[in-house]
Amino acid sequence: MGVATNATHLKETASHPLETHELNARIWSDGQTRDSKMTWLELMVAVVTLTAYTGWIHILMLLGISAVFWQVPRLILIVLSSTLLLPARPVLWTSFNRSWVFSTWRKYFKFSYLLEAPSRPGSRLVMAEFPHGVFPMGPLLAGTLCQILFPDFNIFSLAASSVFSVPGWRHFVAWMGSMPATRSNYRLLLSKGSVAVIVGGIAEMFLQHPHKQIVKLLTRKGFVEVAVEEGADGVVPVYHFGNTDVLDIFPQCMGRLSRRMRAAGGFMYGVAGLPVPRRKPIYMVTGSPIPITKTSRNEAGFQAEVDRVHGLVVQELQALYDRHKASFGWQDKPLEIQ
Repeated sequence: MGVATNATHLKETASHPLETHELNARIWSDGQTRDSKMTWLELMVAVVTLTAYTGWIHILMLLGISAVFWQVPRLILIVLSSTLLLPARPVLWTSFNRSWVFSTWRKYFKFSYLLEAPSRPGSRLVMAEFPHGVFPMGPLLAGTLCQILFPDFNIFSLAASSVFSVPGWRHFVAWMGSMPATRSNYRLLLSKGSVAVIVGGIAEMFLQHPHKQIVKLLTRKGFVEVAVEEGADGVVPVYHFGNTDVLDIFPQCMGRLSRRMRAAGGFMYGVAGLPVPRRKPIYMVTGSPIPITKTSRNEAGFQAEVDRVHGLVVQELQALYDRHKASFGWQDKPLEIQ
């Protein structure tokens, strides 16, 4: 099926709980429609669990302060800290990812998706995801849904190394098939299947803008270099519309320090200034794989192949955004690729 050129006329459909692979149609996850409503139970569960997850650092800080004065929070901190001694392997725990709680999360954000190309089970693809936002909620929701959409298609992911130093978060992301973002881990995961990479990383947390979308890509070639070395089957551009709307971060001056530390500094906030994500829609669109020619780093054509693939990723990401921004109501919001 050809790529849709007029996003405002795309077909829209609700999905069955087992989801659908229909191409070039905006599909609402978990049986939703554009006008469907959450039940009060679903909404309550989503708000409580999302707040616990996105505000986990705040909760740990409160426990730390309370532990100075009371024994119970001190014991809780000891138990939580002890989990750091347990291995956190990327297991793609199916039952965990298919949890009803994650379904309430997807409904909370009215999660929808569009696939421009068919899935390729057994292939090794690099899913280049944008933007990170203050919190990569879109990629997280997509990761839970992939276990339903593509049960025979292993899609692992890379996350900031600092996440694996936080008790609770450490195993949460590992059960979603994630490992610390290092080249060696990237290669390991590619040997097992496909890998999702949030290319802009921590830098994009501090690039939120009310009138445009900003992503970091022009100087980010490492993900392409490994893909070329390992002979991945292609790089797939992925954009999560609305991901930058759910949370903000303060203060903005922490951006440079956060990049140097490779850990986010500052406070995330959403509803009423609390670490509660705003209930904004998130729409994921995925493009077609950009083919790669496997080339060893010591071969003469290595850098040329990296530059070629990277250039196409930049080009296709911009085209993907422009094709679908109007269907999300962002026809006047440009994408700036830095």
